[in-house]
Amino acid sequence: MNENQYHHGDLKKELIVQGIKLMNDVGLEKFSLRKVATMCGVSHAAPYKHFENKQTLIQAMNVYINDSFVNTMKQVVESYVDDPLTQIIELGKTYVSFMVENPDYFHYLFIGNFRFEIQISESSVCECENSYDIFRESAVAALMYLNRPKEEFTEDIIAMWAMVHGLTTMLVTQTIKKEDGYLNLVDSILRTKLSFFNVI
Repeated sequence: MNENQYHHGDLKKELIVQGIKLMNDVGLEKFSLRKVATMCGVSHAAPYKHFENKQTLIQAMNVYINDSFVNTMKQVVESYVDDPLTQIIELGKTYVSFMVENPDYFHYLFIGNFRFEIQISESSVCECENSYDIFRESAVAALMYLNRPKEEFTEDIIAMWAMVHGLTTMLVTQTIKKEDGYLNLVDSILRTKLSFFNVI
């Protein structure tokens, strides 16, 4: 395929998608626009029509993954806006399914060169403009509904996120192999193994 076969911005998206795969395969130091162009089957000059340099492509890759994840999670929040307990359970399941279905994104965010960091103080977990912030806000709403002590919110939220992220990691890396019905397993664990959610 060459650049003439891409239409309506498709090449830009393909450069981003293939760039994510390349970053996972070779890492930051060996990452280049030339290699991404080769993966897309276009000339080495073609990427420069969309990205000034490899750093601007990497920034676009970050935004692409974050926006995809955030938009997916926002849909869940909006679907259960009046039911905080169901919302956080469904949000956890969506977190897992999104990464299981997009393992390249998971590898990029949590295993590769990109560093997804959350700063924790004695009293709170910081607010971030990303998917974690959505998860945190949903978790706070659920904990308030359950009348959990506010001084325990930080540890409660970390416990919820750790369970969701841990299940995601095991499923993506196939430490747990359950191709059929893995979300039923996730649902059961989230509902029964977090002690403060046993009322669900």
